[in-house]
Amino acid sequence: MNRRMVVLLIFLLVLVGIIIIGKQREQAIQLEKMETQAANELRRVAAEAQKAREMAIEETRRIEMEAQRAKQEALERARIAEEEAQKAKEMATEAIVEKATEIQAKINDLVAQATALMDGKEYQKAIDVAQEITALDPNSTEAKSIIEQAKAKLIEMGQQQLKNFTEGNTEIPAVGIPAVPGQ
Repeated sequence: MNRRMVVLLIFLLVLVGIIIIGKQREQAIQLEKMETQAANELRRVAAEAQKAREMAIEETRRIEMEAQRAKQEALERARIAEEEAQKAKEMATEAIVEKATEIQAKINDLVAQATALMDGKEYQKAIDVAQEITALDPNSTEAKSIIEQAKAKLIEMGQQQLKNFTEGNTEIPAVGIPAVPGQ
């Protein structure tokens, strides 16, 4: 081989080396660009993540404040409802006491009427009034006593009338019908 060929071969080898080095340099530059882009993208994603975290923290605080406010409102409404329920209970109790007092006063009046009717020997009317008492108070011992006494008096009167009739009276006093002797 001659010298020219060797020089030419060396020249080609140098040229190929320069081309290879140029390609490697291009690849290194591209790699640097890619690294820079990746780093920039990483910073952007990190910034977005930080912003999202801050927004989440802020939203959590807002929700906690709303929850606290709602809790306070619910407690206040519950307190008001409890007060209203207590007032309603007191009013109902007062109404019951008032009605019981009215009923007791009516019972007392009816007992006085029944007693006056007993004193006036109007036993059936006394029984009727005593039955009004038992309609108001089924456990009234006064009403039961008046009914028993009035029934006993009516029986006693009936027996007395029967005795008078059988002994020869010509009229049945309780009903005012003249008796027909011998029938």
